[in-house]
Amino acid sequence: MRSPFHSEQEAFRFVLLLILAAIAVTLAAVLGPTWLAPVVLAVVLGAAAVRVAQLRMRKLRGLELPVKMAPAHVGSASERRVLVVANDTLGEEALLGEIMRLASVADTHVLLLAPALIPPGARLTGAVDGLLDQARIRLEAALDRVGHRLTVAGGISEADPLEAIEDAFATFVPDEVVVSTRWERAANGLEPRLAGLVRERFAVPVRHLVFEPGSAAREPDKDTEARYRLEFGKAAARRFGLKALTGTGVLAAVLMSMVALVQSSERGEARAASQAAAEQIAGSPSVAKVVALKVIPEYKRGPEGEKHDAFTTTEFTVKVGRPQKLTIDNTDDVPHSITAPEAGVNIVVTPGTHTYTLLVKRAGTFLWFCTFRCDEWAMQHPGYMSGYITAS
Repeated sequence: MRSPFHSEQEAFRFVLLLILAAIAVTLAAVLGPTWLAPVVLAVVLGAAAVRVAQLRMRKLRGLELPVKMAPAHVGSASERRVLVVANDTLGEEALLGEIMRLASVADTHVLLLAPALIPPGARLTGAVDGLLDQARIRLEAALDRVGHRLTVAGGISEADPLEAIEDAFATFVPDEVVVSTRWERAANGLEPRLAGLVRERFAVPVRHLVFEPGSAAREPDKDTEARYRLEFGKAAARRFGLKALTGTGVLAAVLMSMVALVQSSERGEARAASQAAAEQIAGSPSVAKVVALKVIPEYKRGPEGEKHDAFTTTEFTVKVGRPQKLTIDNTDDVPHSITAPEAGVNIVVTPGTHTYTLLVKRAGTFLWFCTFRCDEWAMQHPGYMSGYITAS
């Protein structure tokens, strides 16, 4: 697993800032009103997000270049290892001819790497196997046409192309890299800027071969490479900007939900305290036994055999006007909810173990469900991310 930090000093700064942020949030929770801790947490997260965005935008626009890595040569002095990276150009005769030429040189070993180019949407929906199969078919067809199986090996990767190349440097340790792309970025092809990124990252010779269908291989000139870098930086900056805006919106929504939850909890606790005092005078217990449950991703199998997100308890029986304590361990990393509009119930279940109050003011059986988008099938089926509240 890769470390997200570039140095021990950077990792130390991150840990130090994390400790200071935790101290600030803890002091706000202990010394301030109930709503102060979420506000301080939001400010800390917002400041961190702004700083990360600044550093990321600086890197995407090319203002901050990584330190080049120079891998040590592996094997005998005469041995030469060449990494060829291609995807949609694997069928080009010129590329296959270049691979055969490399493989025919004595003491030369070639690794043909085919990144599967899996978009984020496919990862979210689980549609990864099909793209891996497509890359595998292209690779096997290319290896069959090249031959030289003793000196030419192949591999596919579902990682980002640059990360896949980093993995190859850790295992294959090439002395030279050949990157094959189209002249312009294709929907199912490698980014033309990839060769430039490899040059900036690794201190080895890098050749960039560009193709149009059926044409001979050519290497782009300096002006074309500069255009690739400019276009890639602008496109990456736009994508990151959209992600940053989305993250800001999600953060704001979570903050508003937390503030609303705190305010609602305070009002509910005040009402519960008043009712408890009245019931104590009457000699009756104020609160029923605490109900403990969990929210677990991919916990329960559905009728189709797939596992779905689910609450471990989905049926709640309460007394009208009597608060019911729920201790919920949300093992997911996103919030969920127990929402029953007809019963006036909206409990936002944040990640971690917390105690909530379920209070229903009128008798009846009410359907509840999770309003945070998660497992859509489970959200529509009682017993998973939905169920019933019965108040009598």
